[in-house]
Amino acid sequence: MTVVRLTADRPTRRPGERNTPDPALDLTKVPGKVPANAPSTPEAGAARVALDRLIARCAAAMRVAVAATGAVAALAGAAPPVRPSWLLPAVALNLVWSAVFAWLAVRRGLRAPVMAADIAVTTLLCAGIPWLVPESLLVGGISWVDELTSMTIIVSSLAWRPRVAVPAGLGLAAAHVLGTWQAGAGAVPGTIGIYLVQITASAALMTLLRHAAALADDALAELRETERAAAVLRARRADERAQNRKLHDTVLATLTTVGTGGITASTPGLRARAAADLLVIENLGELNESGTDVDLRPQLQAAVDSSAVAVDCDLVPCRVPLRVAAAFAEAVAEALTNIARHAGVASARLRQHAERAAVCVVVSDTGAGFDPAEVPLHRYGVREGIVGRMRAVDGDADVSSNSGGTTVTLRWPA
Repeated sequence: MTVVRLTADRPTRRPGERNTPDPALDLTKVPGKVPANAPSTPEAGAARVALDRLIARCAAAMRVAVAATGAVAALAGAAPPVRPSWLLPAVALNLVWSAVFAWLAVRRGLRAPVMAADIAVTTLLCAGIPWLVPESLLVGGISWVDELTSMTIIVSSLAWRPRVAVPAGLGLAAAHVLGTWQAGAGAVPGTIGIYLVQITASAALMTLLRHAAALADDALAELRETERAAAVLRARRADERAQNRKLHDTVLATLTTVGTGGITASTPGLRARAAADLLVIENLGELNESGTDVDLRPQLQAAVDSSAVAVDCDLVPCRVPLRVAAAFAEAVAEALTNIARHAGVASARLRQHAERAAVCVVVSDTGAGFDPAEVPLHRYGVREGIVGRMRAVDGDADVSSNSGGTTVTLRWPA
């Protein structure tokens, strides 16, 4: 008999090609085929979203801090030609808008309308420099309007790409220079140079940060895709082992019996057994509703009814997921088959009970026993037919044996 193993290799991605999910590995739409611990796909641009959130909070803090310190400086340094009738409304406007700006930035991010309004407020205050800044503070870039202009230039670079932030920064610088010139101070090359450095440096810094965030998003997407593919392949491997167990318990057992002369073509029941084995092969690809809870007793009783040895049963009501019930029943059937073949006794005992928040099923006999440590690795029954089945459903199995008999204990955390 030839066994063909079907696998799906991941396609090779060419340099510069965007990551795209492999349809062959997408089991999210197949019921019961996605493992419970499979990682979910993260939202696109997680690093960029985190960066934008951090930038918005920093911008909000900067705007409030500059408005508060500017208000103190404006009121403390008020001198002719500054008029209180102009200064007080300007300071109040700046404080109120700073609070609104901070709230909007934290709640919604640095949206374009918010930034446009912020630039408009700063431009308006720059136009009012002749009435808001004393003559002694017009040069040197030390007035509260200078501080506000620098902050707005930096925040615009935080919010926008250079193609928008640089023209916006140049416009703010021009508005400040024009306001200073109207106040009679003329254009100050040093102040213009400072603004140009701020515009260039902040734009370059944000370009680097956004590029780093994009690289982080690509690396995170690649990691998640790799984890998802690994989870899918683990699920496929688990299905493959489950199919191998079914074949071992049915088809291969029948073929082994026929090959060793245990039954012949004229043996009663061979035809029915072969038909049942064929049905197992045909149903290997069927999906089970693994989330459905069923009573464990009928599942165990079915394994007992098909056993070649008499079984003394002690079963209690217990509901478990269908896949867990199937694992219990198939492991019990394998244990009973081993008793019939190797123990040298005609009876066994099956007990089911609760043990420390776990469902526990025990199969025992008083046969010759064996040494589990000496079982060859190629023997599939105990290793996969019993222990492997229970571990596949997050349970466990323990096999202990001596000259007085063998005990198989199956557990699953309830």
